[in-house]
Amino acid sequence: MPRERPRKARRGQRDLSLPYHEYRYEVGEPDHGQRLDAFLAKRIQWRSRRGVQQMIAEGMVSLEVGKDPQAAPIGSIRDGLKLRRGQEVVLRTPAPQPPPQRVADLDPESDLEVLAEDDQIVAVNKPPHISVHPSHGHLTGSLIHAIHERHRRLYPGATEVPTLCHRLDRETSGVVLCAKDQLSRTRIGRQFEARSVQKIYLALVVGEMEQQQGCIDFPLGRDLHSEVRLKMAVRPEDGQASQTDWKVEQRFAGFTLVALYPKTGRQHQLRVHLAAIGHPIVGDKLYMGDESIFIRGVNGEITEQDRRFLKLDHQALHAWQLIFEHPFTGMETTVKAPLPDDVREFCRTLSAST
Repeated sequence: MPRERPRKARRGQRDLSLPYHEYRYEVGEPDHGQRLDAFLAKRIQWRSRRGVQQMIAEGMVSLEVGKDPQAAPIGSIRDGLKLRRGQEVVLRTPAPQPPPQRVADLDPESDLEVLAEDDQIVAVNKPPHISVHPSHGHLTGSLIHAIHERHRRLYPGATEVPTLCHRLDRETSGVVLCAKDQLSRTRIGRQFEARSVQKIYLALVVGEMEQQQGCIDFPLGRDLHSEVRLKMAVRPEDGQASQTDWKVEQRFAGFTLVALYPKTGRQHQLRVHLAAIGHPIVGDKLYMGDESIFIRGVNGEITEQDRRFLKLDHQALHAWQLIFEHPFTGMETTVKAPLPDDVREFCRTLSAST
């Protein structure tokens, strides 16, 4: 009988308390035969090709057989190493030093609001202005950093750390769900892929919406005329199908609080859809007005006039409820997150003035 190959262990979430950052890139069919330095240079946009070559020379890059069907032996790691389909390129960069006495911008003990937790999941209420995971420009101080710190403090013998099941924009607040083990992460991930997870958002928008409820059905794609590369726009001819149901929750003079039920998950879908019908989200620097506000925000040059126009220092978009099947019990589970204090206070002020 042929000898059975040992099963490869699942690779879980890397513990972000470790003093380095790890990035993994699988080599696809279009990348077969490409040089290692060219492959990485396309993916590490914050380093030049020469910078990538320096990282290779300093031993930050390794190569694993991964899913290479031939399991070809890997030679010395060098700039011109030709890659094979299925291999996995691993980059490990030193983690930047955190501020003194602080690893995360979000204090895991006092600022991290846990909404639900058991042996399989932990759900938290993400504040605005916090990235869910490390990214270029925000390598420390993310939500997952704080979750990992808390987990290590409460469960010092744990062999795994929580893994994000989805993400929110940096300025968006609300429910973020994590799985504590890889089996739970896989089961929840399948639900997100099948779009069986129900997401309900709250948004405070500019203007008084005439109807009580409705559906926005506009195809979306990249805004080809924008200076901002990540900006999206309604593209009737070649955009991806996108639908958002909405329902009024509360009315104010000049503003409306609406519940949003996205049927698809396009980038910036809720923000673009609401702006497209003339009701942009309060505080949205990219879609509420001139995109130059967003550019000034990135450069740290927001003016007092901008602040008066925006009303809030972040977009008033909040992931209010997440409804999913529990990965262990199979029961329908609902997690709710209260609105951020500044949005609630703004709504209270609006109510008092009407």
